[in-house]
Amino acid sequence: MIIGYFDYLIIGVLIILNIKFWHKEFSRKDGCVMGGILFGFILPFLSVGIELQIVGEWMDSFEVAYTILKIPTYWFIGIIQLIVTGIKLHLIKRKEQQKLI
Repeated sequence: MIIGYFDYLIIGVLIILNIKFWHKEFSRKDGCVMGGILFGFILPFLSVGIELQIVGEWMDSFEVAYTILKIPTYWFIGIIQLIVTGIKLHLIKRKEQQKLI
């Protein structure tokens, strides 16, 4: 299992927030910065910390690789999140330009 229960919870919350974001009009790009900080630093290291607490003292090389590879997994999810946010902001910008014409 490449992701744990904490990761499933985060992905579920992210999907719910994306649905709410997609149905509302936002013009600020603060979400991109917040997403970069969350998926770049906070969530990966929080997930690794939780995983290390679950594993405890018994660690083999697979567990070490598994916990280290969680960080690029979150980076990949963060890149997808930034793409989704960028698409939405581009559509909003296009809609505003069409209103001016």
